[in-house]
Amino acid sequence: MLKVYLIQMESIPGKKTRNLKHAASLVRKAAVKKGGIILFPEMFATGYLPHDTLGSAEVFKDASGETAKFLSDLANKTGCTVIGAGIAKKGRSLTNHSSVYIPGRATEFAGYDKMHPFLREQSSISAGKKVTLFKAEGWRITPTICYDLRFPETYRAAVCRGIDLITVQAAWPKSRVTHFEALLRARAIENQCYVVAVNACGLDAGGNAYAGNSLVIDPEGNTVACAGEAETVLKAELDIKKVQTFRRRIPALKDAGFAV
Repeated sequence: MLKVYLIQMESIPGKKTRNLKHAASLVRKAAVKKGGIILFPEMFATGYLPHDTLGSAEVFKDASGETAKFLSDLANKTGCTVIGAGIAKKGRSLTNHSSVYIPGRATEFAGYDKMHPFLREQSSISAGKKVTLFKAEGWRITPTICYDLRFPETYRAAVCRGIDLITVQAAWPKSRVTHFEALLRARAIENQCYVVAVNACGLDAGGNAYAGNSLVIDPEGNTVACAGEAETVLKAELDIKKVQTFRRRIPALKDAGFAV
């Protein structure tokens, strides 16, 4: 069984140090167990799309940046795989980045650049070029970010490589929460895998509310765990046998030509 910890939190725009301290406090209170996965929302350290986008960016491949160092330290302290997110510097470009750190490794274990920047991002954020797959605790995992949910071909590209679990890090608005829930369930059902999605909560810089409602969905589309709108750490246990059994019982992926 894989334990997952979804840190649904409110981030104050532009207050990176404060947000990281707050994130650490939420993890401590959750009493996480070694060997799990800790997942943070999109741009959790800076708040979604901070005004000073360039000034908020950092390099995630090593632990030199403030957010990257936080992720590395947290992985070592908890013994968990930690999936954070932020604005990454890639040469002259900036990307909306998902960053994976594992215990005992000083550099980034895996990284993913959001392939579908949202409308507000497109003037300053470059699109990623490919899906990412990494392995942790015996699971094959693909990280995705928020607006990616609206593009099922991205997830099919991941299935081609063989996945058991999709993670989604989001800053999804309350005004479109029904879309969030429906798309998450669809991605789980069509790809016959677990989907774990952590969303921001509270208000953005313009006073608009995030949806919260972080979700864990099993391969059959059933809700394993669901958060409300307030800050919380949503905990769940995932069973890889459920993925394997359902894919044998309903071989839709095999019938579509995927080797899973």
